[in-house]
Amino acid sequence: MADSKFDIRDKKNIYLITVIVACLSSGYWFYDSVWIEFQREKQQLVNDQKTAQAELDKINSQRPRIPMLEADLAKAEVEFERLKEMFPEDENVPHRLQDLYAVVRASGVNIQAFKPSGSQPKEHFVENNYSFNVSAGYHMLGKLFEEIANFNYPTTIDNLKLTRYGAITQEVRKAEEHGWEPVTMGVSFDLTTFTSRKQ
Repeated sequence: MADSKFDIRDKKNIYLITVIVACLSSGYWFYDSVWIEFQREKQQLVNDQKTAQAELDKINSQRPRIPMLEADLAKAEVEFERLKEMFPEDENVPHRLQDLYAVVRASGVNIQAFKPSGSQPKEHFVENNYSFNVSAGYHMLGKLFEEIANFNYPTTIDNLKLTRYGAITQEVRKAEEHGWEPVTMGVSFDLTTFTSRKQ
């Protein structure tokens, strides 16, 4: 029967102890350097996946709204085009003159003087000014302003001055004879249109 005592000086035992210590050291190193890092990265990936899934769920929950949003976008594009027409980037003077000529004819007023008065840049838009002197009857003037108010772009009328027409008695007599509305006043005013300002 062999001796069962463990002899620490025996070369085989020293080798065995060295192998065990090396294995334990390697195991600890693997656990500390590789396994813990692997678990940390795994947990990070799991967390990233949960975050991405939550974002995807949020996006998918909005999917039924896509047709409504597309319809809203189409409406907004139509409205934007309408606003671009109302506030063009450049003042289209011939177009403005054509509009003004049409309302002058419709209202029956007589233009005595018309003058573009230049433009005044503001922070977000440009004011385009026109000066008018007209002769008209009361109802003609009302019709003129009604027509200007119905332009499909914004306008303002400033510095409105009314003066009694000089030959009012003669004009009333002529109007009664011929059946037209008498010209009873001279009117001067400034008309302003607006264009968007390029930034």
